[in-house]
This record gives sequence, structure tokens and C-alpha cells, in this order.
Amino acid sequence: MNKTTRAGMSGKGFYAALSLSVAMVGAACWYAYSETGRTVPKRPESSIAQQQTTATAQAQTSTTSTVPETASTRTETVTTTAEAEEAAAILRRTVTTPVSTRIYTETETALTTAPVELPLAPVAGTVVQPFSKGELVKSGTTGIWQTHNGTDYAAAIGTDVCAVLDGTVIAVERDALWGVIVTMLHDSGAVTRYCGLNEALNVHAGDIIQRGTVIGVIGDTNEAESAMEPHLHFDVLINDRFVDPEMFLSGETGMQETTSAAE
Repeated sequence: MNKTTRAGMSGKGFYAALSLSVAMVGAACWYAYSETGRTVPKRPESSIAQQQTTATAQAQTSTTSTVPETASTRTETVTTTAEAEEAAAILRRTVTTPVSTRIYTETETALTTAPVELPLAPVAGTVVQPFSKGELVKSGTTGIWQTHNGTDYAAAIGTDVCAVLDGTVIAVERDALWGVIVTMLHDSGAVTRYCGLNEALNVHAGDIIQRGTVIGVIGDTNEAESAMEPHLHFDVLINDRFVDPEMFLSGETGMQETTSAAE
């Protein structure tokens, strides 16, 4: 074989070997790439983004349902001190007392300031002999100096006599000196006596009657004061002591002006 033939064969062998080497390297790379693709599969970009969005929504839902609202999570409007003071001043000028509070206050005031119901006058007449306040006065009938423990109201015979307050009739009697007497006990503990009545009465012992009830009329049975014109002799006793009937009728007890205990 000549030199030219050997040189041609040598060149062909070199290229053949080079081609084989490149093929082997390519095959190795392809194999490695294929193995890697099978081991870690590539996920589509859209799937990854969707999962991230889902995870974020779940985290927000979990936070909303489990984490309590705090001052740091609330959004509030912050005003300056001057603005707050101005708003408070406007509120004080414009806000009025609630209706319910006004009703309660007005009702309470009415209950505490309502005047106490005063006793009625026992008869429509004028005072002809007042309470003597423990001093001795001369009787026009007997001429004896004695205390006058009640008040005499002049009224014509037959004039109605009424109960000055609600109460119970505790006695109906005929006294030798004071004539027909009706005695009443009231809730306050006061005792009232109506002397010189006509015998025809409208009440009996034990009756519970109201203020203003007519218990009888003026009579001529009062022998102790028979020299006087027809009248009602009216006594008031508190704690078994006579008090000024006029003070009692005006709402005062008259305890500071009592005389001796009732006989």
C-alpha cells in the first residue's frame, strides 16, 4: 500500500473517531437530561401561581377567623386634641337629657314635693271661742275659770258636720256636759272629737269613713256651753294631749301648745 492510501485511511479514521465521540457525548447528555426530567417533573407555571393564590386565601381566612381584632388591626380616624375638645363642647351644648330620665326626674320631684292633703274644716262656721293654749278662761255658762281644750265654730242647728280626715269611728256617746259626741281615730294617730251634735247620726262605732263624710249635724245637746249660740265644739288629741285644732287643720300638730292629758 502506498503512502497516499495510508494517509487517506488515517484521515478517515480520525473523523470517524471524532464523530463517534461526539455521538457518545450527545447520547450521554440526552440520557442525563431524560433522567433528570423523569425525577423532577416540571409543573406548569399557571398551576404554581394558582396554588400560591389558594394558599394565600386560606391563610387570610384562617387569620380572620382565629386572630381577634386588635387596636393595631383596626383602622380608626385619629383626631387631634383640639378637635376632640371642640367636638365634646358641641356635644354638651346640643345633647339634652333623655326623655326617660326627664320623666323619672319629674315624677320623682312631683312625688317628693306634692303637698300633704290637709284636714277639712269640720263645719262651715266661724270661730267664736278659740283653743286657750292651756290658759284659764271664764266659762260664760258656768262662770268657772277653766281651760278651753277645743275650738268652738258657730253654725246654725242642722248644719252638716264632716270628718276632717279618713279614719275609724271609735266611739259614739252621749255625755252629760258635752252632749252627743262622735270620736274618730285617724291613720296618723290623731284623735278628733265632735261635740254637741244632734242625736240623729249617720255613723256608728266601728265605721271606717273617708275625709269629708257627713257624720251628723249641729244640735243643741252641749249643756257645758249652752249659754253660747249654736256651735260645734271640736277637740283634737295627739298622744292623749289636747292640741290647737286650728293648727291641726292647717297641717301643724301644735304639740308645743298642749295642755294637760285628756280627762
